Order: sequence, then C-alpha cells, then structure tokens
Amino acid sequence: MSQSNQDAQTKKQESLDELVQLGSSEYFPIRELSLRTGVNSVTLRAWERRYGLLKPKRTGKGHRLYDQGDVQRVEAILRWIQQGVAVSKVRALLEKGATLDGVVPSNEWLEWQESLVKAARAFQEDKIEQMYQQIFSQYPAEIAIRDWLLPSFELLGKGAALVFCESVVLSCLIARVSNFKTQQKSATKVLITGLASQRSFWCFMAAAILLDKGLSCCVVPNAQHSNDWSSLIEGVKAHSVLVFCENELVNKAEELIDQMQQWQMPVAVIGASFWLAAHNADVTDLGEVKVYSEALGGVIDFIDRLAK
Repeated sequence: MSQSNQDAQTKKQESLDELVQLGSSEYFPIRELSLRTGVNSVTLRAWERRYGLLKPKRTGKGHRLYDQGDVQRVEAILRWIQQGVAVSKVRALLEKGATLDGVVPSNEWLEWQESLVKAARAFQEDKIEQMYQQIFSQYPAEIAIRDWLLPSFELLGKGAALVFCESVVLSCLIARVSNFKTQQKSATKVLITGLASQRSFWCFMAAAILLDKGLSCCVVPNAQHSNDWSSLIEGVKAHSVLVFCENELVNKAEELIDQMQQWQMPVAVIGASFWLAAHNADVTDLGEVKVYSEALGGVIDFIDRLAK
C-alpha cells in the first residue's frame, strides 16, 4: 500500500473512532445490532467468521461497528433461513440478488434431524451436545427449535431415546440461559413458569427464544401451586408472564384467567387442553391475558405483543 493510501486509511479510521467517541448513531456495537435484529451476538459472529455474511467496520482497538445497512443485511439473512435455507447457502443467494419466490428448503435440516435421532437412539451424549453447539451458534434459537429440535423429537416418538435426548438438550439450554442472563440484566423481565417438572424443557426453550430478542427471563418451571405465581411476579419484579398450563388446571381455567388479569401485565398461557377449556368458556383472549394451544406459535406471538 502506498503512503498516500495508508494516510487515507489512517484518516478514515480516526474519523470512525471520533464518531464513536461522540456517540454517533450512525455506527453502533454488536450488542445494539443484536437488539435491533433479534439475533444474538454469538450467532452474528459465527455468520461473519464462518460464512462471510457480515463485514463490520472496526475501531482502532478492533471493536466491531455496524450501521443501518448491516441491520438490513441481517434481516435479509433471516428471511432466507426462515424459509428453510441453510445459512451456508445464504451468501451466494444474497450476492446474486435471488428472490424468495420458488425457494427450495435445504436438505441439511433433514440430515441434522436424522443425525440427532441416530445419536439419541445410540445414547451418544457428546454427539448430541456437539450438534447442539453447532446449530445453536449458527441459527437463532427460534429457527433451531422449529427446524431441528421439534421435528427430531417427533421422529423419535416416545420412549427412552426421547427422554435421554431431551435431558441432554435441556442441560445445554439451561447453560445457554444462564450465560445470556448475565448479559441482559437491565432488560425487561419475563417470568416463565409452570406447575410440573415435565414442562421444564419448554420453559427453557421459550427462554432461549426470548433472550435472543433482548428480553431478560427468570425461569421457574416447577412452582408447586398456581397461587405461588403472584408471589413470584412480585419477587422477581416481572413485567410480563409466560406460563405453561395443562391438564391439572383445566377445571380452573376461568378462575385462573381472572387471577391473571389482576396482574395487569401481558400474560401468555400455553397448553392445548387448557386452551380448549378456555375456548369453551370464551376466555382465550381477555384483556392482557391470551391463551395459546400451540407452544412455539404462542411464544412467538407473545414476543410480538411485547414489542408493540
């Protein structure tokens, strides 16, 4: 590089650093990009390092900086992977200006599902953990759960292999939630709870999705009684509640929804049998309390409600 080019590059870098020091809204750090797009920082870095999908600017100290163009780039990436395209294929599609019309979902998801089923049936804990780390670092939790975990569990059916697989993945999700919580202590807090340990898995999957969206979560999946929920809300200073309800609460659906209305905050209640009871009583959507029959759809709609 010639001296004049070096001088120009140095001047450009100094101008960039000055903008950052002045708090310019034109450039922002990776945590801000994460908040604006709902993609966690680990995944954003993976997209940059492994696939060259992002090319952030750098401060003199090497810190990543992004602008509105990067926000639009991430949103474009998300549109592709939401359609089932593997992240490894997205860069080529973006570069040639391809459209979503006629997109063919990637077979990689089917291969990953088959690999998880095989590892679960062979009780290979290390293999399951390795796959989890790979996929959850490359994709937002919502997509990893929708396109990998849930279809794989359906393929496994009932039995020891499913129980084993869920146990291994649950440990990974708990570690993920614990790690992300330290990064989002000041964010709006959501209490995620249920009445039985069998709902622990969905409580932590929901937390992983919410944390990606910049929402702080407190997960208490094993409350002993529904009356404990009000004390938990006050104790953890929750601003909204996501609660998993099933068979044992069906006969108390109207009473519980009335109790939840008194919390005066957004509440999502998830459970197929509970939704049916609430539907029969015409109380599935009452004030700030909304009841959902399907878990993933309920979590996503709840996030949309909180964003409004």
